[in-house]
Amino acid sequence: MSDVLFARPRWEYDSYQDLYRLIALSGYPLIFFDEIDPQSDNCYILTMVNGENQAGWPDAKARIILHDLEWRLDGEYPRMPGVSEVWASDKWYAEQIGARYVPLGSHPDLNLHPDDQRTSAYDVAMLAYMTPRRDQIAVWLREQGVTLAPRGWGEARHQALIQTRAMLQVHQHDWAATTAPQRFALAAAYRLPLISEQAADPGIFQDVVMWADYRSLPAVTSQVVRNGALTAQGEALFNLLCVERTFQSEVEKAL
Repeated sequence: MSDVLFARPRWEYDSYQDLYRLIALSGYPLIFFDEIDPQSDNCYILTMVNGENQAGWPDAKARIILHDLEWRLDGEYPRMPGVSEVWASDKWYAEQIGARYVPLGSHPDLNLHPDDQRTSAYDVAMLAYMTPRRDQIAVWLREQGVTLAPRGWGEARHQALIQTRAMLQVHQHDWAATTAPQRFALAAAYRLPLISEQAADPGIFQDVVMWADYRSLPAVTSQVVRNGALTAQGEALFNLLCVERTFQSEVEKAL
């Protein structure tokens, strides 16, 4: 029986820390791109496309899959020699590039300390690279009196998340109305209710995420974090991604 291994670049991308942790928590080996043996009968799942793997593996015998968590619609989609399948964790994006829709499940231990007591020092967390359209939402939120949790990594991020009422997702680009797989998985592990800008196709998240269009997000967020009835939403997201459709179960199903 062939082994299933995930492969990553040697360059460190902070934004992929949660994916790497999900891989480890789910019991899969994580190797580097240059450690792939294309002549083996293994199954390799690539975590991204970058300069370290764009040449691909011509004449590969191994099963090589790209699990794409980026958005590329502004040019020819990269087709790497030897890559036989592409997965995408946003349903709309998967259809645009002809990929298989494989939701990114989560794991309870993506929460660094699940037993830590929760408080409500902040209203929402925006764990994202702050583009102009996201900065504008942050300005409007503050005008509504909504408090934002500090951003960070590791223990600092954990402390922020256990002191936050909800997570807020705002699209990076106007042209990519997508879900945010890693942030959704993180919110699930922390049982955080999730408010998101409307996605082109919510996929499996239609009923467990609170959706609003861009202009409505500040007002909707303000109303949601003040109504005090958020526990059920956080539990529903946890149950979906950390119980019913975990990272491991979604990978196994796709394989």
